[in-house]
Amino acid sequence: MCKPPTPDAMAAPEEVEVKEDTPPTRCDKAKSFYLQNSFMVNVIIVIGIARAHASLTTKSYEDVLSILAIVAVIWIFLFTGLGLRTRELVKALKNYKFNAFVQLFNLGLLPVAIWAVSRVLIDIKVLSTPLANGVAVCAFLPMTVNMVIVLTKSSGGDEAAAVFNSACGNLLGVFVTPAWVQALLGSTSSVSFAATVIKLSYRVLAPLFVGQLTQYWLPSVAKWAKKHKPSLKKLQEHLLTFIVYVTFVKLDVGVGAVDVIIMIIVQCFLLVASMGVAWVMLGLLHFDKKLRVMGLYGCTHKTVAMGVPLITAIYEGAGQPLGLYLLPLLVWHPSQLVIGSFLAPRLLRWVGPSSESSGELSV
Repeated sequence: MCKPPTPDAMAAPEEVEVKEDTPPTRCDKAKSFYLQNSFMVNVIIVIGIARAHASLTTKSYEDVLSILAIVAVIWIFLFTGLGLRTRELVKALKNYKFNAFVQLFNLGLLPVAIWAVSRVLIDIKVLSTPLANGVAVCAFLPMTVNMVIVLTKSSGGDEAAAVFNSACGNLLGVFVTPAWVQALLGSTSSVSFAATVIKLSYRVLAPLFVGQLTQYWLPSVAKWAKKHKPSLKKLQEHLLTFIVYVTFVKLDVGVGAVDVIIMIIVQCFLLVASMGVAWVMLGLLHFDKKLRVMGLYGCTHKTVAMGVPLITAIYEGAGQPLGLYLLPLLVWHPSQLVIGSFLAPRLLRWVGPSSESSGELSV
């Protein structure tokens, strides 16, 4: 037996509410932009604040900031050790030739090539020595972790290879980056090798090691960290922003706007050229499409999450314009994200329809 229609069902079509999507307001667009680019926006803001009142700071204020920055570096590498998936290093070893190429390109060929370019830029007076050294130091750093993995996945690349190489590269970078600084910039940067080893031991290696031990011996803590990963990542961003603030408050070497613009152009050119060379070499070595896509990002990306605290640990107290050494990295990082986001859908189509995936970009 049929039930009588309800009053709602008998309502006239014109009485039924139709929800229309309202276009986002400027405020909504601004909020969305900030949420997607909060780290770089915050960095620009704190650099402006730091330079605005740098001349008004006292020695005791700077000393307190330096101590807090050291604590921030230690916390960052503790979080890094807690989240670094070194179990994945056992996997993807079947692609040892590809993995070796990515690491040699990212931590070997690229640093030497860009260091050589930076010396030429000094000789022809295109860049000042501090900014040119910053360009070189940026090249000495290992690849990003999250950005390489997510862009590889979004582009249809080999995600297992991305996880392996990003984890391996970050572990190698802790040792390789200071070695390149000492070998190639030691004569111009006045960095003491012994002092660098001591600082890296307690600011980088010890917290990284403790984080790894915690991950494997205290699984409940690792589970908690995984559950609260977004909050911990946001905290890491705030700590990085604070380190940048401290660096630029203490910066006593001025740099002109023209010099900064030239450095930005140089960094963008070097990034595009590096990606082009990596892409061609990956093709000449006949790696498959998925590996070639991963290699494009893995060979050329540089980490800001590990780079800022690592550079700070190496150069802090060495009497160097640390802020100018960080600027090139703060240009390279968003540039690789913009270029990667542009290439991702195109590479996905090139790899094939079976590689569709999505992800959320982070530092």
